[in-house]
Order: sequence, then structure tokens, then C-alpha cells
Amino acid sequence: MKIPFETHDTIKLFYDEYLYKVTVRNALSHIFRDKNLTAAKSVLDRLQQSHDENIPLQLARFRRLENISNNTFFEAKNLYVEFLNQKDYKLRIENPRMQIYSNDITWLKNLCTRFDVTELWRPANNMSKLEKNVIYTDTQWAFEYKVKLGDNVDPNLADWIVSNPGKAKAGKLCLQEITHGRYVKGFYIYVKNEKILQLLSLFIGKIQRVDKLVYIPKTDK
Repeated sequence: MKIPFETHDTIKLFYDEYLYKVTVRNALSHIFRDKNLTAAKSVLDRLQQSHDENIPLQLARFRRLENISNNTFFEAKNLYVEFLNQKDYKLRIENPRMQIYSNDITWLKNLCTRFDVTELWRPANNMSKLEKNVIYTDTQWAFEYKVKLGDNVDPNLADWIVSNPGKAKAGKLCLQEITHGRYVKGFYIYVKNEKILQLLSLFIGKIQRVDKLVYIPKTDK
């Protein structure tokens, strides 16, 4: 019996482009890395030959042979056909899991009925449209922007944030790294409004990313 998959709300676009994501579990997920369907077909053809000759299905990985079940093989073949017939989608491989991103919810729901899907992500609160660089939240924040920092920022930024708690906010570790002039790419701070963001740009320099926080009241489903 297939285990029911989990459903989750997403509060922003995946890769600034896709509304939906499903996670599929298959031990051959890695053959689809980089959406290289030509390479995937080559692997599947070799396994098909073994299947036709009635010999164990095996695949060389990391200097050892891995046994592949018939079910895994057949599902991978079907996934190949699915991808061959689709154009606008993205894959992220974390073998044995494969994350599939798309704006075609009908296609993804069909995958949920045919493959070992562990989770489905879709817009929260039944929203049909999400915008780029916008994070939707059901919590009211005193800050309007989430700013992801670049490689380095002015160490004085940390003192400014501590002295102006109502205008900007950062985590303890982030403040420590800023104070010591260390590499801070990937860390983020919260900023009250656009005016303060413009002011802080003098400290921050090159900003990696800015997302606007938009409050959406939570509703019962």
C-alpha cells in the first residue's frame, strides 16, 4: 500500500519561477541530474538489456555495483517518459530523492498517483499567484524586507543595528560575523522599510537578494 504523501504550504516561488514542488523517491534519481535525459536514457538502455537477458540489474557507482530492483527500474523508465514530454520544469537531485518544480499542478498531481511521492508543496492559503522576491507570511512583522548579505559588509553595520533595534534586526551569529569583518554571504538581516534599506545600502554594499515580506492572514482550510 502506497504511503500517503505530505502536503506543505509554500510562501514564495521556488527559484523565483515555480509555484509547485513534489519530491519523488527513486534509487535511480541521480541519472537525471542536470536534466540530462540523453545520459539517463543511456543508463536505462543498459539496464533494459540486462532485464531482457534475465540477469540481475546492477549499476556501477562509486567503484561498486549497486543492485537495482525491477520496480525502481520501471519507475525510472516512466519518469524518463514524463520528463521527455515536459518542457518547463526543474530538477534538484538529492539521491534517492528528486525534487521536481513546475507550474503545472495537473501534471504534478498525476505524478503523485503513479510514483513514490513523499511530499507536495503548493501556495499557502490557496493563493493562485505568487510574485518574485516576495515572501508571504501569516505572522505580522515589524520589518518589511528580508535582506540577504553579499560577501562582505562594513563592520559598523553591526553597531548600527544594535543601536537601532526598531529599524533593523539580525541574528547573534550574523552580528558577530559582521563585527569581525568576516565573510557573511548567505546571512540575512531584516529591515523596517525601503527608506531604511536605502540608508543601510551604504553599509552593505553589494546585496545578494532582497525579499519583501507580505502579511497574509491565516485561514482555515
